[in-house]
Amino acid sequence: MQYTSAILLAAAGLISSVAAHGSIASPTPRQPGAAMASACGQQVEVNQASDHNGNIQGMLQVANSQSDYNAAECDIWLCKGYKWDDNKDLLQTYTAGQEVPIAFNVAAPHTGTANVSIVDTATNTVIEQLLYYPVFASTATGVTANETLFSITIPSTLGDKCSTGGACVIQHYWNAASIDQTYDVDWISL
Repeated sequence: MQYTSAILLAAAGLISSVAAHGSIASPTPRQPGAAMASACGQQVEVNQASDHNGNIQGMLQVANSQSDYNAAECDIWLCKGYKWDDNKDLLQTYTAGQEVPIAFNVAAPHTGTANVSIVDTATNTVIEQLLYYPVFASTATGVTANETLFSITIPSTLGDKCSTGGACVIQHYWNAASIDQTYDVDWISL
């Protein structure tokens, strides 16, 4: 079975008063665009275009003060509001069992947990967790090599759940006490 992945990893920025935190470096992450601006508001899209390392709380601080922010359409907790329609040109192909290398830039460590999972975008639910970090980006012990360079394996158990572009994402989710960060890879199975 073959899987196609639109390398649309969502990494987001935030307002200038909040420090940058981290972002996917490779594969090529999702980019903000017109569909995101329409759903999330122009100012949120501009902030993402200028700084893709930030957290969702910073995005929400901007969004909640803007009249053009539509919470339901933006769906900021899924791919940080970055839209499939803005990023279809980043499609890549994978096969079941293929190892996919991922590089993550921890710009400012914040101790937390992290996981990498396949998520159904229609319901924003985890289909399968692929990696779990009980401690991620520790400020006490430092960032470890396996937090910045790691690989996931495309499962062979997905059937046709991810058979349409944008139906599923490979999501990197980083949760710290004061920040929540998600970075996603869209993909489809054929």
